Amino acid sequence: MFQFIVKKFIKNYQDTSHPSVREKYGTVCSILSIACNGIMVIFKLIFGYMTHSVAIQADGFNNLSDMGSNLATLFGFKLAGKHPDADHPYGHGRYEYITGLIISFLILLVAFSSLKESVLKMIQPEALHFQIGAVIVLIVSILMKFWMALFNKKAGELIASSSLKAAAQDSLNDVITTLATLVSLCLSLVLDWSIDGIIGTLVSLFVFKSGIEIFKETVDPLLGQSPDKELIQQIYEFVMSYDKVIGIHDFMMHDYGPGRQYMTFHAEVDCHEDMMEIHDQIDLIERELLEKFHILTTIHMDPIDTDDSLTNELREVVKKIVVQINNNYSIHDFRIVNGPTHTNLIFDVLIPADDHIKHKELKKSIEQKVKEVNPKYFCVIQIDHAFI
Repeated sequence: MFQFIVKKFIKNYQDTSHPSVREKYGTVCSILSIACNGIMVIFKLIFGYMTHSVAIQADGFNNLSDMGSNLATLFGFKLAGKHPDADHPYGHGRYEYITGLIISFLILLVAFSSLKESVLKMIQPEALHFQIGAVIVLIVSILMKFWMALFNKKAGELIASSSLKAAAQDSLNDVITTLATLVSLCLSLVLDWSIDGIIGTLVSLFVFKSGIEIFKETVDPLLGQSPDKELIQQIYEFVMSYDKVIGIHDFMMHDYGPGRQYMTFHAEVDCHEDMMEIHDQIDLIERELLEKFHILTTIHMDPIDTDDSLTNELREVVKKIVVQINNNYSIHDFRIVNGPTHTNLIFDVLIPADDHIKHKELKKSIEQKVKEVNPKYFCVIQIDHAFI
């Protein structure tokens, strides 16, 4: 079914990295979800009213909020697909993340409303009227939501869309909550007291939890979420496969929406080689990174001396000292400046982003250990926090 629909409605459906194809996936998924949720809203509200089931009605209103979420997703994809302009040179891709925020707020609003109704139902319970039609509606709803979850999940994975993945998870949550509603209705046949309010409360809390999770997932990239470690490892191995690159450091990546990532890093190169040849290869790496990973990259060259034996020896000494302090620390941009009375060891120390060590204390500790090697060695240290 998935393949049939995407082939029917999405031109060049296999080119999932192209913005227009990506927008089509979002549009098709959103329209299908709106239609399915609209059908479920009508039938659940009707049968919820007929059976006096607040749980069924709460589930129906949850589907109504899902329609609003689907509309937000639809407009989000349309806005995210707009070309960059003078005021937004990095494009409009973050509209997709804003859409996720809207979805989460709608879910939280519905969860609060249904929780209020369910608590009132617990205080003043009403007898449920079992009807086979309502059972059929709920079963169809479960099957439809499960299909929507699978469809959105597959599309979300294909185009790497957090909005569609969130929609898929939301549909899967609805499968669970609707199943709970069905159980509540069936138990009314064998129990003398109503558990409808209890089930409705549990459903509401579950929906509330889902809203919080979706909120977190969409806020993280807006705040500047750390990129995927596997992606960074692939980029590292790809760049290091070039013969002119000795090492890389100072990674920074900025996310302006799916398919709109920008990256910078420093590449260490041999200062004795032809700079024109090195520049040519660096330029090639930038082009290849854009083609292979779809990331616009700027690389800064750091020429280092690899032929000086004293520099190489002291680099290894300092590296060992720093690693002994913390195995997660590293150094880069190491160089020395010799003088008649002392030698300056100039280098950067890279520490994890969540490391809260005081910079003065770290520098003092390194300097003391270097002095033990030779009192004539002075350290000029720059502390860097890793962005990746």
